[in-house]
Order: sequence, then C-alpha cells, then structure tokens
Amino acid sequence: MTLGWVGNILILVALWQTGCKNKTGWLWSIAGNTVWSYYAIRLQMWDMLFVDLTALFLAVYNWQKWRKDAKATT
Repeated sequence: MTLGWVGNILILVALWQTGCKNKTGWLWSIAGNTVWSYYAIRLQMWDMLFVDLTALFLAVYNWQKWRKDAKATT
C-alpha cells in the first residue's frame, strides 16, 4: 500500500467521524493530511503540498475550536 492510499483512508475515516459529530475526526484528518504533506514533499508536488498544509491547518484549527466548545458546555 502506498502512502497515498494510507492518506486517503485516513481522510475518509476523518470525514466519516466528523460527519458523525465525533471530534476524533479532526485527529484522523490531521494524520491523513500529515501523510499527504510528507508524500507531496517526496514527490516535489508543491501545489499539492500547499493544499495539504492548508487542510492540515484547518483540521488543527477546527479540532481546537471543537475542544473549546466542548469545555464550555460541560
């Protein structure tokens, strides 16, 4: 299995978990986008790296936001 497939599987799990309103979906997304970022660097695909790093940033941002919202409601 190549890194691309691993990244795809992680991102699909992330989408599923996030759709189920499970905050661990953001952690799956962080893992998947980290794999894709590494893969993009290895392939020297700078446009793909930009998209993956942007998605990685958004996943970290949203995970932090969900954590803060969960603490505020408890």
